[in-house]
Amino acid sequence: MAPPVAHAHLAPVELEDTDDDAVGAGRPPTWVRRHIAWLAGAGAALLLGLVAVQAALDAHERERLEYLADVPGVLSPLHDPPAALRSWAPSAGALVAEDASGHWAIGARYHLGGVDLRGTDPDTGDVLWSVPFSLDDALPPGGRSEFPSVWVRCTTTTSPDGPRAVCAAEVSPVRSGGAPTPLLVLDPATGRTLASPTLDPGSLWSATGSRLVVATPHRDSAGDVRWALTATDPASGDVRWQRWTPVVPEVHAVRVGDRVIRSEADLTSDEDRVLLTDSGHAWLFGADGEPRGDVTVEADGWAELARADTVVWTPWQAFAIAASVLVTRDGTRVPVGERPARLGVDDGSAPDVVLLTDSENAGVAALVGRDASSGEELWRLTGTTGDALLVDGVVHVAQGRDVRAVDARTGESHWLAHVGAPPVYLGTDGELVVVVTADRTLRGLARADGRLASVADVARHLARDPGGVDQVSEYGGRLLVRFRDGSGVLVG
Repeated sequence: MAPPVAHAHLAPVELEDTDDDAVGAGRPPTWVRRHIAWLAGAGAALLLGLVAVQAALDAHERERLEYLADVPGVLSPLHDPPAALRSWAPSAGALVAEDASGHWAIGARYHLGGVDLRGTDPDTGDVLWSVPFSLDDALPPGGRSEFPSVWVRCTTTTSPDGPRAVCAAEVSPVRSGGAPTPLLVLDPATGRTLASPTLDPGSLWSATGSRLVVATPHRDSAGDVRWALTATDPASGDVRWQRWTPVVPEVHAVRVGDRVIRSEADLTSDEDRVLLTDSGHAWLFGADGEPRGDVTVEADGWAELARADTVVWTPWQAFAIAASVLVTRDGTRVPVGERPARLGVDDGSAPDVVLLTDSENAGVAALVGRDASSGEELWRLTGTTGDALLVDGVVHVAQGRDVRAVDARTGESHWLAHVGAPPVYLGTDGELVVVVTADRTLRGLARADGRLASVADVARHLARDPGGVDQVSEYGGRLLVRFRDGSGVLVG
């Protein structure tokens, strides 16, 4: 009899490919196939996140460049490579006012018997308008037969209707008792005359924000002087505020050793402050007319506005020795050996740092960063030349044959770029540090690391050799390069 047969129970079995088999078969691994929908969603989300981050970074960069475009001295973006936009000639007139965004420029064209203000397109050089500047009120006793030299000074104010150009013609020789100063207030886009006031002899003028500020002296029989400061709308003449200084003895001259220095009053301003200096005294006001105190120190001298709400007072006897005084934003008075540094561009970053300069030799100085509250020296960079740039908290300055970038607060070096020759110009278009050397070479250095991004010969399109570079300056957002033969080009 045959043995009984055991009954087998069949169970479902799932066969799973190994990863090696799947790869060998050209299919994705099982775990990928199982989660492919989730992986696709995660990848799409990651891609969208990266796109969003890049879009945010691009938007931030556009906002930064748009902001910098409105900072005075910043060039319009350069082409790659930079190229000559047009030729320039002395007949174009000396630049006296310009739009920070590079949309217009005003030149003063001097001629026998007068001066004309001319609005031009910075790109093409086309004359958009021309307005004669009347000098009748300021002519010397001999009139036009004794025709004087003329110097036009302009500044720009703001208004709800757009910018206003305020220009003054200073004429010499000056008639006995002083001469009036004719002003001309223009719409810089059209050349339309908005006002043409005349200042009394001895009056000073400046502008801050939307206001024209005029300082008028009032002398008494004892020879003492008191100043009235009046802020007006430059187009309508409406008074916005008026302030008076205390009465002080008027100083006509100061003797320093064998030198006699004539003491002259001065009125300066920036976006937030107005500073009047006269007879060894200095008074500071806000742009709204609010008094900010008498910043006079013990010795006679003159005062200068410095960045970060500071003032530098320099006594007359400081010609041989460094004896200036830094008046900090909180009124602390700190002896220093420097004066305010000239900045080609200042975007307002590093608001707690004041930049000063200390002359070492002819054309060479030490650039110094100080704390704007305490006056403490933070860093010092020797052997610098020309105007420095302050952008995004970084100071860029020429140093010998190099360009150096340092942190405005700490002085820590970010980068050092060799440019082969001492720069004759240092500027920026927001993305690049623009360097021009006397051999007519323009270099664009990346602001982040100093890497050479572009290089060009600014004279390569000229029909004849103009010689070396004589002068380089910003002109309506473009770069004006003038050569030794008197010719020039605008580069962009």
